[in-house]
Amino acid sequence: MYYERKMLVSLCVVIAAMVAISSPSTVLAQRDAGAKARGEFGKGFWSNQRASRKMRHARDYSRGFYRYSRDARTIQPSVAKSESDELGRNIDATRKELATVREEYAADKEVLAGLKVIEDHLAKATAQYKTLHAECQKGTVDGIVGMKCCNVITKELEKAMAEHAAMMRKLEIKAGSGKTKDKPSPKSE
Repeated sequence: MYYERKMLVSLCVVIAAMVAISSPSTVLAQRDAGAKARGEFGKGFWSNQRASRKMRHARDYSRGFYRYSRDARTIQPSVAKSESDELGRNIDATRKELATVREEYAADKEVLAGLKVIEDHLAKATAQYKTLHAECQKGTVDGIVGMKCCNVITKELEKAMAEHAAMMRKLEIKAGSGKTKDKPSPKSE
């Protein structure tokens, strides 16, 4: 009886240890109690990710329109107008997302400087988009004009994307070091 009881207790300890080791530890992944008070709860990098996604979509539309202008024997005005509209919609959506990022990081001068560079590239892309869009409103779309505009748009969007990716890396490093948007890291105090 003594050995059976000892064996049962040992078996329970082994099972409990296996369960503790094999189950995912959600406690370690949770934020600390002050995260909500510091304004970190629920924000994360979502607006930045949406901005990045919209820039990629705009670049993809620009690349697609470039290829269409290059490869099509005849450019269909309805297709050109539709593609141009989507390109413009994604550039505008990127600007809106970046405005949200600007609000979220209003106290971070480094982020604001990065946003200024990104917005400058978007302004250049928008200027070329306006030329492209005007061309797409015509009855006959000139493929060379489309290619030239899309070439500049794509280059400017890629520059904006590179700057945005660098800014995201800096924000991730800050987040990893415990710094928040408005306060220095408690480690440095």
